[in-house]
Amino acid sequence: MERLDARRRIGFLVISLILIAAVSDVDPGKAQDISAKIERLEIKGLVPLQVSFEFENTGEVDLQNVYGKAFVTDRFGNTVMEIPVNSFSVPAGQAVELQVRSRWEFQKAGIYLLEVALDIGLEVLVTGTLAFRIVPLALPLEPPPRHEGEGLYTVYQQPLNWGIAKIGAPEAWHTTHGSDDVVVAVIDSGIDYTIPQLAGRMWVNEDEIPGNGIDDDRNGYIDDMHGWDFRDNDNDSLRGSEIHWHGTFAASIIAAWPGENAIVGVAPGVRIMDVRFLDSEGLFYSNDWERFAQAINYAVDNGARIINLSIYSIREPPAVVQQALRRAVQRGVIVVGITGNDGQAQVSYPGKFSSVNAVSATTPKDRLARFSNYGGEVLVAAPGYNITALVPGGGVATRSGTSFAAPHVAGALALILSANPSMTEAQAVAVLEETAVDLGSEGPDREYGYGLIYVAEAVIRARR
Repeated sequence: MERLDARRRIGFLVISLILIAAVSDVDPGKAQDISAKIERLEIKGLVPLQVSFEFENTGEVDLQNVYGKAFVTDRFGNTVMEIPVNSFSVPAGQAVELQVRSRWEFQKAGIYLLEVALDIGLEVLVTGTLAFRIVPLALPLEPPPRHEGEGLYTVYQQPLNWGIAKIGAPEAWHTTHGSDDVVVAVIDSGIDYTIPQLAGRMWVNEDEIPGNGIDDDRNGYIDDMHGWDFRDNDNDSLRGSEIHWHGTFAASIIAAWPGENAIVGVAPGVRIMDVRFLDSEGLFYSNDWERFAQAINYAVDNGARIINLSIYSIREPPAVVQQALRRAVQRGVIVVGITGNDGQAQVSYPGKFSSVNAVSATTPKDRLARFSNYGGEVLVAAPGYNITALVPGGGVATRSGTSFAAPHVAGALALILSANPSMTEAQAVAVLEETAVDLGSEGPDREYGYGLIYVAEAVIRARR
């Protein structure tokens, strides 16, 4: 069945449903007997795209084997999705409620046109159209933003990362989105801070004058506006060797702001400090331990309240790293680490150290992910399987690993500290423990620690 050419002429300001019937080479008497209309065309969801409508047989004969398609086109008339409408039958004078869904989600912000076109027989085509817009996720404590297409049927994005809902972040946002004063240092492979959803969330060193070639704040690093690249020893992760996707991915789990892609961080209101340590392959080596210690010290000295370490090693780091981690804790910085991805009954370093809060990874069914290491050092568990987040360039990808469980915890702790800025590191961690959902054997265990984090309850507890 081909679409009508007329659909390309329908303006995006059309809100009401339009009924078009095309009849050719049909006996007039029979044509009068057959008619129908589509009403109450709605979009019920985006993950996957779900369309509902009422189909009414307004004619005098039963309609058999009605079939067709639902089309979504962008503002330029390009088809972005087609959904088949399987055949159905409707008695004369009766109406039916129909729902169709795609196999894929569709959440890119923008203005679109939905058309349902149905062949009802005798070369009669009935269509209904709906102009609509998809807008970014709404944060409950933010003033409602204005988006293009005011007045159109509006559908809000849903977080692509299932972990956001699992840990209760949307409920926590009714208490706090996170504070600008809470800085999370991401010691990783560098962050693409040009992505709009991350650009406004980057830590800014207000004591530095950008680009003047002077160490204005005398911290030993020149023009370090968003952090420091310890891999290339310069002030910009995007200059020099290419960054690996890993750091951007972790940063967006923590603090991505709602935008074009349906990605939002656990704590979208906090700041991210970019401390690059890993190379372009996302790796580090035995001769990098001193560099690692310097990265930790930099984060501590420049105001980070939380450090996210989605890094692990099977070998015990030398004293210089252990000293840097102990110093971080002594200075009131919470260090969040990972158990490792070998599926072994032992936590890898640095998560094994008492100075690091080790996180294991769970699946959507609240089970320990097969790759996740575990052991007595596990503090809590968090989503780490098939996590969807941003990658350099602003695209979206889905990855698994304990590396992506830790940022959920770092974001949760950032919300706790935002809800109660006077809390100490130990108090914030205690709240995280107390509000975790117990998994596995009763009480703390080697797989899940205190359980799956639940930040919705944690921020309420932090306010008490």
